[in-house]
Amino acid sequence: MQIAWFMGGALAALLIYELIAVLPLRRRVAQLARSHAAIEQGHETITRLTIRQVNNERRYAQQFTRLEDRLGRIELRGEGRPYEQAITLAAQGEDVGRLVSCFGLTAGEASLVSLLHGGPRSDEPPGQ
Repeated sequence: MQIAWFMGGALAALLIYELIAVLPLRRRVAQLARSHAAIEQGHETITRLTIRQVNNERRYAQQFTRLEDRLGRIELRGEGRPYEQAITLAAQGEDVGRLVSCFGLTAGEASLVSLLHGGPRSDEPPGQ
């Protein structure tokens, strides 16, 4: 009978130990497991967002390169245009000042266009 009391006392001591020490530890472990799961989920979200951002950055870089090329082509196309228009007006006898103001040419450029392509000036009488 004394063994039964001893076993009962040992069982009661284990139960008290469980309630005092182990149960709070189990709760803490469960809480840490939930926190770990939340951190893992956050890490996965950050990874997905990073991959998406890298892909967006690549796409934007490609678009920027295409736009840069397109702008360069447009600028190249447009560079000759003021000269073509200035040549046309110079052939019609337009003066240098008008070529400068209309087409943004320098005075030297306008004089050269007028010299090379200039027709009779509108303020000159024909035959001179």
